[in-house]
Amino acid sequence: MSLSLSYCNLNNVELWLVARIYIAAILPVLLSIYFYLTKQISYHYGIILISTFFLASLGWEVWMTYGFAGGLPVDLRRSDGLNCAIPIHLNWILNSLADTLVVWIGLYLLKLKYKNKSPFIKWQWSAFFILLLWFVTQNIYVEAFLYHLQLGSNGDISWAPFHPLGSWFNPILFEIMGRPVTLQSQSSWVLMTPLIYYLSIWFYKKFN
Repeated sequence: MSLSLSYCNLNNVELWLVARIYIAAILPVLLSIYFYLTKQISYHYGIILISTFFLASLGWEVWMTYGFAGGLPVDLRRSDGLNCAIPIHLNWILNSLADTLVVWIGLYLLKLKYKNKSPFIKWQWSAFFILLLWFVTQNIYVEAFLYHLQLGSNGDISWAPFHPLGSWFNPILFEIMGRPVTLQSQSSWVLMTPLIYYLSIWFYKKFN
């Protein structure tokens, strides 16, 4: 029998979804405060993480939330319970913070890989493909298992700068457990990867 939460009438699946979204959004804020107070984060990393928030917000999250260009706003693509738990005007902020956490983890993976020499001195394809693999893999998980309840059907998602083909050309790439993984949803992180890596190199050279 499905469990439910009295607040917002969330069932157990929706509750777990909401919990993961808030955790992913709150973590980068808490980590930023901790590392800032303990002086364990460089200016270079701080700038790239702040940039990530705005790139994700303006690149696709705001567009997907409000359906600015030919799509449905998020509150028409999900249940009333999810709209209650994640208000539409908070949706893009939470998602952009979660995107910032994704980039933070990607940068940490590079730090683990390149212990003796920074991957930000010059462009290295191996570092680029580590970021690309991580960004795309996590986004496949997000589309198939996290946001499948609120993505809607093909044509429901707005065009966005980082979704340049929009819903007009949005083939299903493959399916996981019957849940489609589409070109439109994956294009954001494919385009984000070279931009994040380029900016990481540029900020590293500027502030180190």
